[in-house]
Amino acid sequence: MGRDTATPAAVTTVLALMLCGSELAHAKAGDHIRTGNTTIIPSMELAVVTRSNVYLVEGASTNEAGEAVGADPERGTLFRVHPGLMFNVKGNDAIFDFSADYKAVKFFEKSHTNLDRYKDVQLGASLKAFPESVVGFKLNDRFHITGRESEASYATSSYINHTMNDAGGRVSIHPGSALEIDLGGNVTYDKYDVSPQSTAEGSPALNNRLGYGPGLDLKWNFFPKTAVVASYSMAWFDWEENVVDARGDGISTEDVGETLGIPDGSLWRTSLGLRGRLTDKVVVGVIAGYGQMDYDEGSVKGADGNAAGFAEDLKGLPDGLTGVVELGLKPNKSQSITIGYRKAFQDVYFTNFVSFHNGFLRYEGTFAERVGVTFNTGYRYETYGGEISREDHLLNAGGDVVFKTTAFLDVGLGVGWVQRGSADGAHPEIEYDDVNIRGGLTFTY
Repeated sequence: MGRDTATPAAVTTVLALMLCGSELAHAKAGDHIRTGNTTIIPSMELAVVTRSNVYLVEGASTNEAGEAVGADPERGTLFRVHPGLMFNVKGNDAIFDFSADYKAVKFFEKSHTNLDRYKDVQLGASLKAFPESVVGFKLNDRFHITGRESEASYATSSYINHTMNDAGGRVSIHPGSALEIDLGGNVTYDKYDVSPQSTAEGSPALNNRLGYGPGLDLKWNFFPKTAVVASYSMAWFDWEENVVDARGDGISTEDVGETLGIPDGSLWRTSLGLRGRLTDKVVVGVIAGYGQMDYDEGSVKGADGNAAGFAEDLKGLPDGLTGVVELGLKPNKSQSITIGYRKAFQDVYFTNFVSFHNGFLRYEGTFAERVGVTFNTGYRYETYGGEISREDHLLNAGGDVVFKTTAFLDVGLGVGWVQRGSADGAHPEIEYDDVNIRGGLTFTY
């Protein structure tokens, strides 16, 4: 199954090459690689990053019995290689986009070799055919392999590994110049692996999930740059393992037992809103919606934990409400500010679902035409429901200064901070703080 999931991306790549129909021509540095209606943008980032908490641990403390638990955060310094490629073809009857990113990480400390990583990759492809015709179609595919550090500092690989492929297609109908209706569906495959030393069963294969369902999107441009948008989607998802081993780092078997119930389920959601540019300096997006997630407790057989937990659904008010409010300000050509809020929910791999509120602020500015400054901060409040039920807060802040030395070389310095905490203080095992300081070079042709 894993070999077949990237097939849509391969098919659209072949179609794009057919659209090119000519040999590539090289432009000067900074203008990218162009020929006719084709643009290719290769890039390479080389960076050194130092972090204050490479295993994302809470820190050493004493429990109620007076016993020492946990471990002190460990600092680490890594070298990161990050090549990327963007490919775009604009033909008369089709638009094709492709992107590829790869990251390799090597730590300088011998004690952190279990955090070395060489397989993170992200691929994306989309094809829009006959966008000006009454009937057209859209294809898209996203694939990634990503890893998140865990507290299994003793393991040969201290990562939770996630492999995902999401493929979708839409028939696009244009009854008039202002109205667009897209009807189709998506198929998503997720696979989760952990370190074999961090579970009692000793297997890296934790679980995998197949999701599929239809979707409908409408867009009505009642002004040239402003539109009313609406959507409706459904999905069914099936887990290969509905009972998984719960004995591992950061989980108390007294609370959940030695196994966790992971039920199959379904979801639906709908939304309606406004998105567009009100003036040359103001862009807004206001979208409100509702949805729910239903879980089939009958799919879980043999779990020794809280059966009432894995039967929990997400529905009703205010839990089922979703929304996006975003305001973009551009005081001048070299400055932009974005303020936003989002409420949404999704299925997760270690319990039933997570519902979250997310507020954020982003700033981008250019000074003296050569110095770029970015800043971002955000707060996310998460509520998990299911056999594992808890409330977390996640905070982040960071900034970068980039010096454009030539048309193709940027030198950057940055700092970032992320904190996860237990909102009610009942789950200190998930808490951590991590500060990173980074510097590097980015080559873009």
